[in-house]
Amino acid sequence: MVNESPNEEQNQQLTIFYNGNVSVCNVTELQARVMILLARREMEDREREWSPGSDPCSPLVQSPLHNPTSLCMRRSLQRFLNKRKSRAQAMPYHR
Repeated sequence: MVNESPNEEQNQQLTIFYNGNVSVCNVTELQARVMILLARREMEDREREWSPGSDPCSPLVQSPLHNPTSLCMRRSLQRFLNKRKSRAQAMPYHR
C-alpha cells in the first residue's frame, strides 16, 4: 500500500488564457502561486509606466462587455456547462 505524505505536492489542472491562447497545465499550488505573482508584478510594472498626465482609456476599452477577460470567462463557462450537460446525459444518470 502506498501512503501519500501530507507534504507531498499534488498536481491540479490550471487553465490559462493569455494573448488569445488557452493552455491547460498540471501544476502544484506553489507553481500556480508563482505564476500569479509574476503576472501581478508585470501588471504593476505596466501601470507604473503609464504616465499620470496621459488621457485615460476610452469608455469602450473600459467597458466590461469588451473586456477580453470576460470573454474568456464566458467561453470557459460555456465549455463547462456543455461538459456538465454531456455528463448528465451519460449512462448512469440518463434514463
